[in-house]
Amino acid sequence: MKKLIFITPLLFIIIFIVFIGGYRFTALSAAKSLSFLSKNAELMEQYETDSSVISLFRNNEEQVYQTVLSEKSGVFFRGSVSTNISYSSDKVQTVGGISASTENDAVTLLSVISYDEDVAYIEAGVEPNVERKAISKGERISFLFPFNEQLDFLNPTAFNKEGKKLYYYGYPKNTIVFKIEDYKWHKIDENE
Repeated sequence: MKKLIFITPLLFIIIFIVFIGGYRFTALSAAKSLSFLSKNAELMEQYETDSSVISLFRNNEEQVYQTVLSEKSGVFFRGSVSTNISYSSDKVQTVGGISASTENDAVTLLSVISYDEDVAYIEAGVEPNVERKAISKGERISFLFPFNEQLDFLNPTAFNKEGKKLYYYGYPKNTIVFKIEDYKWHKIDENE
């Protein structure tokens, strides 16, 4: 009985320290514990990897999409990396993206929505891991890769049904000034 009286407060202290460190029992609660995540963020989807979970959120009030990587550590999860992407009125938009390497995992996520009825599919990846996904107007698709790569190095490209390139993701071609607001989907010029 004396052991139980000693162990119970010690257990509460350990759990308290673990929770202060950002560790939670679920990936979602770990993601929500990050101070970077907006209070009114709404979960859109989760993606599981070998030892992590990626949560994609949207916040209509702040007009931002947020992506959070929660790493598994024993029986706990800890939110470790997050990214923000502002809403836009572009015809093709990235609504989630993250690339990270952790002690046990490497991952890249690209989530895209198209409002261009001419876009039939999107390709992304690095040889030999290039994927093609069909997409319809107003639909969101996601690419999840088991490696860490900068999103524009995945060469994301949107095509029409005839295979003509319509959009590419990244910075404008031939630019020497890199502004974050220019890191997006760009319509491909007819002459390219």
